[in-house]
Amino acid sequence: MDKNNFIHNLYFRLISPLVYGAMVYILILLVNDRITELSSNFELFELLFCIILTYINFESLRIFINLIDRFYAFKKGIRLRIFLQFTLLAVWAVAITSLLVSVYFIYLVGYRVFTEELYLITSIYLLSSFFYNSLYISIFYLNKQNEAVLQREENLRKNLEYRLQSFKNEVNPDLLYDCLETLVSLIYRDAEEADVFINRLAGFYRYSLDNRQDELTTLAKDIEAGKNLVELLNFENSFISLIDETEAEFLDDEVIPGTIPLLVHHLVRNSIISSAHPMQIKIFTEGEQSVSVQCKLNERLKPVPKALREIKDLQQAYSFYTDEPLVRIKAYHEITISIPILRLEVEEL
Repeated sequence: MDKNNFIHNLYFRLISPLVYGAMVYILILLVNDRITELSSNFELFELLFCIILTYINFESLRIFINLIDRFYAFKKGIRLRIFLQFTLLAVWAVAITSLLVSVYFIYLVGYRVFTEELYLITSIYLLSSFFYNSLYISIFYLNKQNEAVLQREENLRKNLEYRLQSFKNEVNPDLLYDCLETLVSLIYRDAEEADVFINRLAGFYRYSLDNRQDELTTLAKDIEAGKNLVELLNFENSFISLIDETEAEFLDDEVIPGTIPLLVHHLVRNSIISSAHPMQIKIFTEGEQSVSVQCKLNERLKPVPKALREIKDLQQAYSFYTDEPLVRIKAYHEITISIPILRLEVEEL
């Protein structure tokens, strides 16, 4: 039984017979009399009978539908189910209406001949059974469509959550290999410096591990992680600098953990860096909507494989929280990557 269908609503079951029964009674009066004669021919007892007849019809049709649902659900065959429901309920509406109208005229009114009235009332409730069935099936399919939409939204949400978690749990292999290569060279060159490098490398990955289960972190913490990454990269050469021009009022706003380090490493691995071409990375806010990472454009002659993969992964992760896109602009010999600032509000229940 589809309990979400409107016909099972208690208020519908109580109010609809009152309204529809009154409409049926007025219709019967209009068929037999003129509009000007309605007030003179109006009988409260007849109105009550139409309301009771409507209530019995509607409730019996509802029970009949429940029985059909139990023994022949829609999944067994939609077309046959619809045909059976319309046919059986039409026959039942004619039978129950004929019985009740006959009892009314014979035992309550005392008429023996009421063929015309019987045909009229039976025809009305036969049409009513079609309307009732149409209402049920329409709402049934509307509910199914809504459930399908909700299921698609739920699947999309789970997919985005999976991508977000994958992004946060992912260890950047290129960065790790670069750091290990640097560590190997430092071990042979200066053991104490290698020890400092290991501590900084551990601190950087500790930040990633500590925030693995956190959906968001503050911009200040992520910028600090970006500075830590720059210090790691500068063990091999000292040609990278990070300038933080972020306004203090935005430092408590939130980003996905690892955003700034990822953007910094993206710019580094796609640029030529040397003593003649040092890299200066600036972090600054643009209005109240985004934070940007910018450096001079000095791209490698041969692009690294999958150069934009991490940017696409970051965009998918942010799509879980906002419709605002990541923007990557190359202009005036500079490259700028802007990410949306997240401000999540908790609604009180």
